[in-house]
Amino acid sequence: MIEQALRKFCESSYRKLIVIGLTFIVGLVLIMPLVDAIRAGHDEKENLLVDLDSARNVATEIKGFETRVAEKMATLKSLEDRTANEDTMPALRGALVDIAKETDCNIRRLNVGTTTSRSWKPGESLFSPSADSKTTEPTSGPKFQLEWRPVSVSLSGTGANLKNMIERVVASKKLMHIKSLEMYPSSPNRQTLTLDMEIWYYTLTRKG
Repeated sequence: MIEQALRKFCESSYRKLIVIGLTFIVGLVLIMPLVDAIRAGHDEKENLLVDLDSARNVATEIKGFETRVAEKMATLKSLEDRTANEDTMPALRGALVDIAKETDCNIRRLNVGTTTSRSWKPGESLFSPSADSKTTEPTSGPKFQLEWRPVSVSLSGTGANLKNMIERVVASKKLMHIKSLEMYPSSPNRQTLTLDMEIWYYTLTRKG
């Protein structure tokens, strides 16, 4: 039966048209899914490229942000190193003793006074009149507490040595203010002088 069908097909004058038609149909059946797959792959590639560009932009922004954060943290650390609080006062006392020894000055007295504090607003001077009076709390924005610790130092030495001592204290770049300073002779020949000074060391903390 199959042989008869094949014989009739071969003898038919429409066999070429039938072959062409069948070939076209088979081609459509095989090629159309492939075209759809290629198109889908192209679209997926485009989407991946867009996501990749977006990820690169985010990575660049994050890197820049991390750099800025690192810079801010370094600046903050530098400022914190210049302040004096309860934890750093022992080291500060030791540093003053070391400076006195290095400048050949004799420490007669070194006392740390009671800590004083007040509210402080950004832009306000550390030495504003409000330091000695009650200030009004800021109604908005961050609130800060300014603290200062008086350190009384009495030293003896030559004029040059005491001058070096003062210069070294100032060069430490601590957040400080020399509240008072008095120098007077302490020997009959006036070769040895006594230096009495009170230094206020500051720190700033955020409230709340």
